[in-house]
Amino acid sequence: MCEAVEVPLTDPERTLERIAAFETHFAKAQSSTVIDLPFGYALLHNDFPLTHSHNRVVVDSSVADSRASAAEVIAGTDDVLATAGVAHRYVSIDGLCDELTSALIADGYEHDIIATMVYGGAGLGPPRHPVAAVSLETRRPALVRDWRADIPDATDELLRQLADRTSLYELGAEVELLAVYEGDEIAARADLYLDRAGRVAQFESLVTHADYRGRGYGRALLASAIERAQAAAADLIFLTADLGDWPYHWYERAGFVEVTHVHHFSKAIA
Repeated sequence: MCEAVEVPLTDPERTLERIAAFETHFAKAQSSTVIDLPFGYALLHNDFPLTHSHNRVVVDSSVADSRASAAEVIAGTDDVLATAGVAHRYVSIDGLCDELTSALIADGYEHDIIATMVYGGAGLGPPRHPVAAVSLETRRPALVRDWRADIPDATDELLRQLADRTSLYELGAEVELLAVYEGDEIAARADLYLDRAGRVAQFESLVTHADYRGRGYGRALLASAIERAQAAAADLIFLTADLGDWPYHWYERAGFVEVTHVHHFSKAIA
């Protein structure tokens, strides 16, 4: 059975609907191909075959139980990603499906739980460091630097795709690429995605280089993003965070509350 997470908000159902609509549009708009499946859909991109988020299967937990077995989801994922020549398997599920989770893990998938968190308006105050909106060209060296530190054995082609996929984001939302500088170097960076019509904003991809941590740059980026989102009339500001990692609790202290979570499963193909 797929179980939803209780949402501690005034109108939880509407909040989840708005987030789901934003995320679905944002993901599909960036894809070169979207394939409907009995249990969800597949997202593919011909120019970025190595990046997981742009080449994956999304399972809709509301139909997965009734329309497909775990074996059919695994087989369907293998088929669509193998046909596209993708050298990984990546599955996202918007709820907890015990049978499917167990089957994916038994099939060799690694399991991560990502929390969706909504800003409760606690107020961070103004950013304590200058925050600039920069171009992808300006920020690209920092992206490659940070990904190389995170994945030391990554190929140059993988690093290129991880950095350059940022160019796709504006297909799904208005994008502000934010940065805090230390001298001439980008010390910390983050993304802000805006849907002005829907009054929704998403804060993502916060990274501070190891040499510059502990100086409040991450907090400055978050505070600036909230200010920018509110100036754009967004009344729903959300982000995602690994449920098992320390930023989850950092965001809690900053005024974000978990409203749901998504399960991600990944596997490399030899």
